[in-house]
Amino acid sequence: MKWEYDLSLQKDLHMKLHEKVKYYREIKRLSQESMAFELGLNQSQYSRRENGSIKFDSEEISNLSKILDVSASELFGDEAVIFNNTNQSGGSFGKYVQLPEELIKQYEIRLKEKDEMIQFLKERVLFLENKMV
Repeated sequence: MKWEYDLSLQKDLHMKLHEKVKYYREIKRLSQESMAFELGLNQSQYSRRENGSIKFDSEEISNLSKILDVSASELFGDEAVIFNNTNQSGGSFGKYVQLPEELIKQYEIRLKEKDEMIQFLKERVLFLENKMV
């Protein structure tokens, strides 16, 4: 029996991350249980991520791209664009990578959460220091 897949779906820019993960998982004929195991989750936790109830975090996205053998940018629907900057002598100033917008938003959310946690912990330390005095 030959399996055929609708490859036009993978190029659908309207598919969300969790929909693409499910699509690629089904292409690879992997179960939710096996995906959950690979990510260190139980099946229920994985299922909530795959149906969009909970967002995948950046580490999970990195692991998903390895498990599913697709780039993270493919999962987001945008190809990362790498710009090489060179001077007139041929020397390189470095590389610049344009990241998918959704990935940038997730990082910004994580950074904000980190900053809020740092502020909370600083306030807690001050409170405890004042309590000891």
